[in-house]
Amino acid sequence: MGSIATRSSVLAIKVESSEGTPVPPAGATDYLALQDDFEISPQFDTLESAELRASIGRAKPILGAENPTASGSHYLRHSGIEGQEPDYGDVIYAAFGARAVAGTEYDTASSSTVSLLKVGSGEADTFQRGEVVLIKDATNGYRIRALTAAAGTDLTLGFQVPNAPASGVNLGKCVLYYPADDSHPSLNLWHYLGNGGALQMLAGGRVTEFSVEASAGELLNASYSIEALAYYFNPIQITSSTRYIDWEDDDGTFAAAVAIGFYKDPHELADAIQTAMNDTASTEVYTVTYLDASGKFKIVGTGTLLTLKWNTGTNTANSIASKIGYSTAADSSGTGATTGYTSPNAVSWASPYSPTLDSADPLAVKGHEVMLGDADDYVCANLSSVSFSLSNSRRVTPSICAESGRSGSKITERTVTISGTFELQQHDVDKYRRFRSGTSTQLQYSFGIKVGGSWVPGKCGALFVPAFVITSFKISDDDGVATCEFEGEAVLAEAYLGLV
Repeated sequence: MGSIATRSSVLAIKVESSEGTPVPPAGATDYLALQDDFEISPQFDTLESAELRASIGRAKPILGAENPTASGSHYLRHSGIEGQEPDYGDVIYAAFGARAVAGTEYDTASSSTVSLLKVGSGEADTFQRGEVVLIKDATNGYRIRALTAAAGTDLTLGFQVPNAPASGVNLGKCVLYYPADDSHPSLNLWHYLGNGGALQMLAGGRVTEFSVEASAGELLNASYSIEALAYYFNPIQITSSTRYIDWEDDDGTFAAAVAIGFYKDPHELADAIQTAMNDTASTEVYTVTYLDASGKFKIVGTGTLLTLKWNTGTNTANSIASKIGYSTAADSSGTGATTGYTSPNAVSWASPYSPTLDSADPLAVKGHEVMLGDADDYVCANLSSVSFSLSNSRRVTPSICAESGRSGSKITERTVTISGTFELQQHDVDKYRRFRSGTSTQLQYSFGIKVGGSWVPGKCGALFVPAFVITSFKISDDDGVATCEFEGEAVLAEAYLGLV
């Protein structure tokens, strides 16, 4: 055995079709880039026994319901390809609850204004509130704008543009994540430590926190927290085509079938194989063990003769051999039952695919744009930092029947908070006025790459909050300069993330 080098670890994430049911990676694009703060924590509720045991020490603790968690970070950026989700898109989808990927790029019709884009008849119905458009005209410098309404031929901009776009201006293809009130997807996480050293997996994961931190001159980063239903360590999947074991012993020839499903660790599978073999008509008693020192399985019996018929058994086509380190190329024979047979190969914990990750580089927070206020406040607000946080409250469903003690979960409440910091300018009281009066304020933070002053398609995006109320306001001294910090809460927790 050797230590596991974490720098070569990889992570795959899959959206589950049924909460808590594992879904293995299906291709190279199911992976996302890891940062070194990623972690998975297996956890159980600890139950305290009230029994008195003639000792002042506590009785043996009992593990209750399972409640594993995961957390990590990912740089906020587009995939690099217009109209294509980024590799971490499923995390954002699970946080917001809904998504839409535009497959068609539309353009403007005549009579657009600085606050309203005109499109062809019925085309506006393919857009929706919160969707982000990239107005690809040189006059406005490829402006990024979020929509507050879309119907018929009209797209209403949250923030105005300096000039009315001409006819025939393309509007990009948006990957949009938007808030849902129910049916949030659950996630399956596959963490290949050292890409072969070990494998840990979470099932039934709900994103309970998604945050973005943008500080001038730093890398644009997002973080996420996940709460799940079940944790697996070096899990092994048994399917209908990998469930049978055939053997011959002193009593005759036998076959056993192991239950289909995911086993939480190799020891659980070894126990299941042992139980299946001992439930047959054979009078021999079998012991199946997983060897932690080598990653191999061993099968021994109490009789004299034992041949594991991997190659000549009636169920060779559906043999469990490959799952536990044996091969169907030949039977295991010759040493007898009490010596038994150790699998020639260790079980592999390596990723089944070599990850294909987004080509886009992380973004430095410079040349970006923050608009704060009303529709006509489209001049970039000179903030030094802006933060966004979406929090989901998760309610679990207790179940006596469920192995983990919990049969499922549901997102029951969402909150969205925004905060920012800026240098206070003489005579500027607008944000305080909004604070004291409870005036609704909208915010758009646009990020990405610019060339020649224009945003580059496929490498940009925007966070949009149509209305929030400033709930705290504080002036501080920062190295002799007056700075202002504010925090607010989005009305109805409504927020959007669009990539264009």
